[in-house]
Amino acid sequence: MHLTPDALRRVAHILDVENTPEAVSDALAQASLWADETKKDTNTGNWHYIDLTLQDHKSDIAARCDHDNCVTARVRQFAAQLASKAAIESRWSDLDALRYVVHFVGDIHQPLHDISDADQGGNCEVLDPPVVNAKNLHALWDGELVNVLGANDKQLTADLSREIDALPPARQAELAAGNQDDWVWEGHELAEKEIYARLNIPREAVAFPTKCSEAPNEITSLKLEIEPSYIEAMKPVVRGQLEKAGLRLARLLNDSLAVRD
Repeated sequence: MHLTPDALRRVAHILDVENTPEAVSDALAQASLWADETKKDTNTGNWHYIDLTLQDHKSDIAARCDHDNCVTARVRQFAAQLASKAAIESRWSDLDALRYVVHFVGDIHQPLHDISDADQGGNCEVLDPPVVNAKNLHALWDGELVNVLGANDKQLTADLSREIDALPPARQAELAAGNQDDWVWEGHELAEKEIYARLNIPREAVAFPTKCSEAPNEITSLKLEIEPSYIEAMKPVVRGQLEKAGLRLARLLNDSLAVRD
Protein backbone atom coordinates (compact mmCIF):
# COMPACT_ATOMS: atom_id res chain seq x y z
CA MET A 1 0.00 0.00 0.00
CA HIS A 2 3.05 2.27 0.37
CA LEU A 3 1.68 3.82 3.58
CA THR A 4 4.10 4.35 6.43
CA PRO A 5 3.27 2.56 9.70
CA ASP A 6 2.12 5.84 11.26
CA ALA A 7 -0.11 6.69 8.31
CA LEU A 8 -1.51 3.16 8.21
CA ARG A 9 -2.34 3.36 11.91
CA ARG A 10 -4.05 6.74 11.55
CA VAL A 11 -6.04 5.67 8.49
CA ALA A 12 -7.15 2.48 10.27
CA HIS A 13 -8.24 4.57 13.25
CA ILE A 14 -10.20 7.05 11.13
CA LEU A 15 -11.90 4.25 9.18
CA ASP A 16 -12.42 2.21 12.37
CA VAL A 17 -10.90 -0.97 10.96
CA GLU A 18 -8.10 -3.33 11.95
CA ASN A 19 -4.62 -1.92 11.51
CA THR A 20 -3.53 -4.22 8.68
CA PRO A 21 -2.77 -3.40 5.04
CA GLU A 22 -5.55 -5.70 3.85
CA ALA A 23 -8.24 -4.23 6.11
CA VAL A 24 -7.21 -0.66 5.37
CA SER A 25 -7.04 -1.31 1.61
CA ASP A 26 -10.55 -2.74 1.57
CA ALA A 27 -11.91 0.09 3.72
CA LEU A 28 -10.27 2.75 1.55
CA ALA A 29 -11.80 1.21 -1.56
CA GLN A 30 -15.23 1.44 0.05
CA ALA A 31 -14.57 4.94 1.38
CA SER A 32 -13.60 6.13 -2.12
CA LEU A 33 -17.22 5.77 -3.25
CA TRP A 34 -18.72 8.09 -0.64
CA ALA A 35 -17.97 11.42 -2.33
CA ASP A 36 -19.92 10.37 -5.44
CA GLU A 37 -22.74 8.84 -3.41
CA THR A 38 -23.31 12.04 -1.42
CA LYS A 39 -22.45 14.85 -3.85
CA LYS A 40 -26.06 15.72 -4.67
CA ASP A 41 -27.07 15.89 -1.01
CA THR A 42 -23.97 17.88 -0.06
CA ASN A 43 -24.04 20.09 -3.18
CA THR A 44 -20.37 19.34 -3.84
CA GLY A 45 -20.47 18.13 -7.44
CA ASN A 46 -18.15 20.86 -8.70
CA TRP A 47 -15.46 19.76 -6.23
CA HIS A 48 -14.75 16.72 -8.39
CA TYR A 49 -13.14 18.51 -11.35
CA ILE A 50 -11.64 21.72 -12.66
CA ASP A 51 -12.62 23.22 -16.02
CA LEU A 52 -9.29 24.16 -17.58
CA THR A 53 -9.90 25.14 -21.18
CA LEU A 54 -7.75 24.23 -24.15
CA GLN A 55 -6.60 27.86 -24.17
CA ASP A 56 -5.49 27.85 -20.53
CA HIS A 57 -2.03 27.56 -19.02
CA LYS A 58 -0.96 26.03 -15.73
CA SER A 59 -0.91 29.51 -14.22
CA ASP A 60 -4.70 29.71 -14.82
CA ILE A 61 -5.53 26.95 -12.31
CA ALA A 62 -6.32 29.36 -9.47
CA ALA A 63 -8.51 31.53 -11.71
CA ARG A 64 -10.53 28.48 -12.80
CA CYS A 65 -11.18 27.54 -9.16
CA ASP A 66 -13.65 30.20 -8.08
CA HIS A 67 -14.20 30.24 -4.30
CA ASP A 68 -12.14 27.04 -3.98
CA ASN A 69 -14.96 25.05 -5.59
CA CYS A 70 -12.79 22.69 -7.59
CA VAL A 71 -10.80 19.51 -7.15
CA THR A 72 -7.35 21.06 -6.64
CA ALA A 73 -8.43 23.35 -3.81
CA ARG A 74 -10.36 20.61 -2.04
CA VAL A 75 -7.47 18.13 -2.17
CA ARG A 76 -5.24 20.80 -0.65
CA GLN A 77 -7.75 21.79 2.04
CA PHE A 78 -8.77 18.32 3.16
CA ALA A 79 -5.16 17.10 3.22
CA ALA A 80 -4.35 20.11 5.40
CA GLN A 81 -7.24 19.18 7.70
CA LEU A 82 -5.84 15.67 8.14
CA ALA A 83 -2.43 17.15 8.92
CA SER A 84 -3.60 19.80 11.37
CA LYS A 85 -6.62 18.17 13.05
CA ALA A 86 -8.51 21.38 12.32
CA ALA A 87 -11.63 21.05 10.19
CA ILE A 88 -11.89 23.48 7.28
CA GLU A 89 -15.57 23.64 8.13
CA SER A 90 -17.28 22.26 11.21
CA ARG A 91 -19.46 20.04 9.04
CA TRP A 92 -16.54 17.90 7.85
CA SER A 93 -15.06 15.23 10.13
CA ASP A 94 -11.64 13.63 9.67
CA LEU A 95 -13.48 10.67 8.16
CA ASP A 96 -15.08 12.99 5.62
CA ALA A 97 -11.71 14.63 4.89
CA LEU A 98 -10.07 11.25 4.30
CA ARG A 99 -12.87 10.08 2.05
CA TYR A 100 -12.68 13.27 0.03
CA VAL A 101 -8.90 13.12 -0.36
CA VAL A 102 -9.04 9.51 -1.53
CA HIS A 103 -11.78 10.20 -4.06
CA PHE A 104 -10.48 13.52 -5.36
CA VAL A 105 -6.94 12.28 -5.94
CA GLY A 106 -8.54 9.59 -8.08
CA ASP A 107 -10.66 12.16 -9.91
CA ILE A 108 -7.61 14.26 -10.75
CA HIS A 109 -6.11 11.28 -12.56
CA GLN A 110 -9.13 10.86 -14.83
CA PRO A 111 -7.99 13.36 -17.50
CA LEU A 112 -11.49 14.57 -18.40
CA HIS A 113 -11.82 15.94 -14.85
CA ASP A 114 -8.99 18.35 -15.72
CA ILE A 115 -10.21 19.89 -18.96
CA SER A 116 -13.19 21.28 -20.83
CA ASP A 117 -13.74 22.26 -24.45
CA ALA A 118 -17.14 23.86 -23.84
CA ASP A 119 -18.28 20.24 -23.43
CA GLN A 120 -18.49 19.62 -19.66
CA GLY A 121 -15.31 17.58 -19.71
CA GLY A 122 -16.41 15.22 -22.46
CA ASN A 123 -19.97 14.74 -21.27
CA CYS A 124 -21.44 16.34 -24.39
CA GLU A 125 -19.77 14.19 -27.06
CA VAL A 126 -22.00 11.22 -27.90
CA LEU A 127 -20.49 7.82 -28.61
CA ASP A 128 -22.19 6.11 -31.55
CA PRO A 129 -22.34 3.23 -30.95
CA PRO A 130 -21.95 3.26 -27.15
CA VAL A 131 -18.96 1.42 -25.72
CA VAL A 132 -20.65 -1.09 -23.41
CA ASN A 133 -22.43 1.23 -20.94
CA ALA A 134 -20.59 4.41 -21.94
CA LYS A 135 -22.80 6.66 -24.05
CA ASN A 136 -20.55 9.72 -24.00
CA LEU A 137 -16.83 10.45 -23.99
CA HIS A 138 -16.61 11.24 -20.27
CA ALA A 139 -18.27 7.95 -19.34
CA LEU A 140 -15.79 6.08 -21.53
CA TRP A 141 -12.87 7.45 -19.51
CA ASP A 142 -14.75 7.42 -16.21
CA GLY A 143 -15.48 3.70 -16.25
CA GLU A 144 -15.27 1.57 -19.36
CA LEU A 145 -11.57 2.11 -20.03
CA VAL A 146 -10.89 0.96 -16.48
CA ASN A 147 -13.25 -2.00 -16.81
CA VAL A 148 -11.35 -3.39 -19.80
CA LEU A 149 -8.16 -3.60 -17.71
CA GLY A 150 -9.29 -6.37 -15.38
CA ALA A 151 -12.02 -8.80 -14.45
CA ASN A 152 -12.75 -7.02 -11.16
CA ASP A 153 -11.51 -4.11 -9.07
CA LYS A 154 -9.69 -6.27 -6.50
CA GLN A 155 -7.76 -8.18 -9.15
CA LEU A 156 -6.89 -4.97 -10.99
CA THR A 157 -5.66 -3.39 -7.74
CA ALA A 158 -3.45 -6.41 -7.08
CA ASP A 159 -2.04 -6.33 -10.62
CA LEU A 160 -1.28 -2.61 -10.41
CA SER A 161 0.33 -3.06 -7.00
CA ARG A 162 2.66 -5.73 -8.39
CA GLU A 163 3.61 -3.47 -11.29
CA ILE A 164 4.37 -0.60 -8.91
CA ASP A 165 6.41 -2.82 -6.60
CA ALA A 166 8.49 -3.97 -9.58
CA LEU A 167 9.59 -0.39 -10.26
CA PRO A 168 12.89 0.84 -8.78
CA PRO A 169 12.37 2.99 -5.65
CA ALA A 170 13.72 6.04 -7.44
CA ARG A 171 11.11 5.64 -10.19
CA GLN A 172 8.34 5.21 -7.62
CA ALA A 173 9.45 8.41 -5.90
CA GLU A 174 9.55 10.23 -9.24
CA LEU A 175 6.00 9.17 -10.09
CA ALA A 176 4.74 10.10 -6.60
CA ALA A 177 6.20 13.61 -6.72
CA GLY A 178 4.38 16.91 -7.17
CA ASN A 179 1.21 18.41 -5.80
CA GLN A 180 -2.41 18.59 -6.87
CA ASP A 181 -1.76 21.44 -9.33
CA ASP A 182 1.05 19.49 -10.99
CA TRP A 183 -1.15 16.40 -11.29
CA VAL A 184 -4.09 18.32 -12.74
CA TRP A 185 -1.93 20.01 -15.33
CA GLU A 186 -0.37 16.67 -16.27
CA GLY A 187 -3.89 15.24 -16.72
CA HIS A 188 -4.93 18.30 -18.72
CA GLU A 189 -2.07 17.88 -21.16
CA LEU A 190 -2.76 14.16 -21.43
CA ALA A 191 -6.41 14.85 -22.25
CA GLU A 192 -5.49 17.42 -24.88
CA LYS A 193 -3.14 14.98 -26.61
CA GLU A 194 -4.75 11.56 -26.17
CA ILE A 195 -8.43 12.52 -26.21
CA TYR A 196 -9.19 15.80 -27.95
CA ALA A 197 -6.43 15.75 -30.56
CA ARG A 198 -6.45 11.99 -31.13
CA LEU A 199 -10.25 11.88 -31.60
CA ASN A 200 -10.26 15.06 -33.74
CA ILE A 201 -12.65 16.95 -31.46
CA PRO A 202 -13.09 20.57 -32.63
CA ARG A 203 -11.39 23.23 -30.54
CA GLU A 204 -14.09 25.56 -29.22
CA ALA A 205 -14.05 29.08 -27.85
CA VAL A 206 -13.92 29.40 -24.07
CA ALA A 207 -17.36 28.69 -22.65
CA PHE A 208 -18.78 26.78 -19.70
CA PRO A 209 -22.24 25.44 -20.55
CA THR A 210 -24.27 24.31 -17.56
CA LYS A 211 -25.89 21.58 -19.65
CA CYS A 212 -25.08 19.91 -22.94
CA SER A 213 -28.01 21.52 -24.73
CA GLU A 214 -26.08 24.80 -24.33
CA ALA A 215 -22.82 23.37 -25.74
CA PRO A 216 -21.66 24.37 -29.26
CA ASN A 217 -23.30 22.52 -32.12
CA GLU A 218 -19.90 21.31 -33.32
CA ILE A 219 -19.66 19.35 -30.07
CA THR A 220 -23.21 18.10 -29.67
CA SER A 221 -23.48 17.02 -33.30
CA LEU A 222 -20.44 14.76 -33.05
CA LYS A 223 -21.06 11.04 -33.22
CA LEU A 224 -17.82 9.51 -32.06
CA GLU A 225 -17.13 5.96 -33.15
CA ILE A 226 -14.49 4.58 -30.81
CA GLU A 227 -12.35 2.04 -32.61
CA PRO A 228 -11.01 -1.03 -30.76
CA SER A 229 -7.52 0.23 -31.64
CA TYR A 230 -8.12 3.39 -29.60
CA ILE A 231 -9.18 1.38 -26.56
CA GLU A 232 -6.10 -0.83 -26.88
CA ALA A 233 -3.84 2.21 -27.22
CA MET A 234 -5.35 3.81 -24.11
CA LYS A 235 -4.97 0.77 -21.84
CA PRO A 236 -1.36 1.57 -20.84
CA VAL A 237 -2.29 5.24 -20.44
CA VAL A 238 -5.10 4.38 -18.02
CA ARG A 239 -2.91 1.89 -16.14
CA GLY A 240 -0.28 4.58 -15.77
CA GLN A 241 -2.79 7.07 -14.40
CA LEU A 242 -4.08 4.54 -11.87
CA GLU A 243 -0.58 3.67 -10.72
CA LYS A 244 0.38 7.32 -10.31
CA ALA A 245 -2.84 8.00 -8.41
CA GLY A 246 -2.04 5.21 -5.97
CA LEU A 247 1.52 6.33 -5.35
CA ARG A 248 0.55 9.97 -5.03
CA LEU A 249 -2.33 9.26 -2.67
CA ALA A 250 -0.02 7.20 -0.46
CA ARG A 251 2.59 9.96 -0.38
CA LEU A 252 -0.05 12.61 0.37
CA LEU A 253 -1.47 10.56 3.25
CA ASN A 254 2.02 9.79 4.56
CA ASP A 255 2.85 13.49 4.56
CA SER A 256 -0.49 14.59 5.98
CA LEU A 257 -0.69 12.02 8.77
CA ALA A 258 2.96 11.93 9.79
CA VAL A 259 2.49 14.79 12.27
CA ARG A 260 -0.56 13.25 13.89
CA ASP A 261 -0.46 11.25 17.12
